[in-house]
Amino acid sequence: MPRKRRDTKRAELLARTAQISSCRFTQRIRAVHNRGEEPYVECGPWLELLGKLEEPVKGVTDVRISLYPLEPVVVGPVRPAAIGAVISLKLEMSVVISWSEREFDRLWSMALAGHSKFAYLAFTPPRYGRARIVSASFGSEREE
Repeated sequence: MPRKRRDTKRAELLARTAQISSCRFTQRIRAVHNRGEEPYVECGPWLELLGKLEEPVKGVTDVRISLYPLEPVVVGPVRPAAIGAVISLKLEMSVVISWSEREFDRLWSMALAGHSKFAYLAFTPPRYGRARIVSASFGSEREE
């Protein structure tokens, strides 16, 4: 009897462009004290880009893209490899993406100068309101 070939599931990806309407900046500092460790001070910036998707995802068009620096940026074992995540699809599509500190500083500067007008996101189809972001880009013009 011939063996059945198993269909390999290729990850289907969705892609959306968002027009960025505003941004929010936060700089935080806090004391961290984990049990059994010396306390330390943690500082970090946080950037949120708010806008509208040009094509809805599960009926949602509002998007909030949260960006923060993280060293080192690590790709986990889950496939497809991801650089961020969609963490909610209720009232808005909430996206979180970590960047290297150097690249985050460039993005922060672009946002401050008003040049982050469009965002392009490629992600896995949402399941239970969550998805993996595999690619993201930000710029002053729409990506084709």
